[in-house]
Amino acid sequence: MRNNDSVSTLFCLCLGLMFVGGGLKMGLGPLNAPGPGFFPAVIGGVLSSLSAALFVTVSRKKGPPERENFWRQKRSWVKVFPSLLSLFFYLAFLDSLGYLLTTSLFIFFLLKFVGKKGWGASILMAVIVSLGSYAMFRMGLGVLLPKGLIHL
Repeated sequence: MRNNDSVSTLFCLCLGLMFVGGGLKMGLGPLNAPGPGFFPAVIGGVLSSLSAALFVTVSRKKGPPERENFWRQKRSWVKVFPSLLSLFFYLAFLDSLGYLLTTSLFIFFLLKFVGKKGWGASILMAVIVSLGSYAMFRMGLGVLLPKGLIHL
């Protein structure tokens, strides 16, 4: 298993570095007006950093490789289908319902029905994530988001 972890972390490290390189070629721009390459470079940097840290952790393990099932819990694949279905719902209704409502419903569904969290925590996190991401993208970066039913 350790060999698989090493290969996958090196793959992700290279992929992240390619994103950083592509972002630099497109231009980062200043922080107050990010260029087209800013987000790919940041995402690539995060992916590369996390992959490098995991590679170091995996390579420092001593002893024989652990034999683990890829899906750690039995029937964990059952969570994949509703997650993908909710993602298709999100994409299908984003324009008509708007960013805030669709994102709130998406996060709520994932937390409550896929993650089996409580009602209060699911609602609270859905509101925090949707409003926080809206504030970051719309107010902070000036990205136009679908308004739908809720206009802020």
